[in-house]
Amino acid sequence: MSAAPAGPPAPTPFLTSSPSPYAAPGGQGDRLRAPVGLAIALAVLFSLVIGITAYAVYADWNMRTLMERLLTDPATVTDAELDRGQRLTGLVGTIQGNALIVTAIVFIVWFHRVRTNAEVFAPGADKLSLGWAIGAWFVPFANLWLPYRIAVTTWGSSTPLGADGGYRRFPLTLVNLWWGVFVLSRVLGWFGGMSYGRAQSPDAARDAATTMLVGDALDIVAAILAVLFVRRLTAMQHARAAQGPAAAAV
Repeated sequence: MSAAPAGPPAPTPFLTSSPSPYAAPGGQGDRLRAPVGLAIALAVLFSLVIGITAYAVYADWNMRTLMERLLTDPATVTDAELDRGQRLTGLVGTIQGNALIVTAIVFIVWFHRVRTNAEVFAPGADKLSLGWAIGAWFVPFANLWLPYRIAVTTWGSSTPLGADGGYRRFPLTLVNLWWGVFVLSRVLGWFGGMSYGRAQSPDAARDAATTMLVGDALDIVAAILAVLFVRRLTAMQHARAAQGPAAAAV
């Protein structure tokens, strides 16, 4: 096995005027399916999620400020303000949840596709069946680890070969950052929402709003990292597929 080159290649662009490498004839290459369209759709959806979540951060801050004022000087807070704050929090939460559901569906479809391609590039590298690329997201507690495990294996299997045909390594820094921030944001969002729903006092509602605010802020970071992860892995598979069926069978 040859040594890795000094630096990674420039990322392959999403769109190219040349024929799609996923349509390469012969061998195992004809089993590949391009994730490019899904990756573009995800970039759009995640941008939408980021915008909605930014407004959710505002709603969280507004509610936290109202509860803080209610604790320090109740006379300055009107019932109308409280009603607007609660309705804003509920409305933004509903819109945010719906946007996340749509984005999650497209992401899981993309995730399954890149996992399927990875099986062509490196058969048997991941001992989990292809169906786990979907099912892993829905198993309680296991969904905090299994999708990451599949992502790591897919990342390694999709790494383009070097100019001399040797293996080259792409650091897992982006994968690790994305997954770590994503899990933390989900845990904080769940805990904050549950605490807000059970809050019986202004201080409890303030603390819950603070937790939701931090969770939503991390959601934005996670969405940005997710876009980068999707773009990079899609580009890696595009470059690997362009190396032809022989490379896919390595």
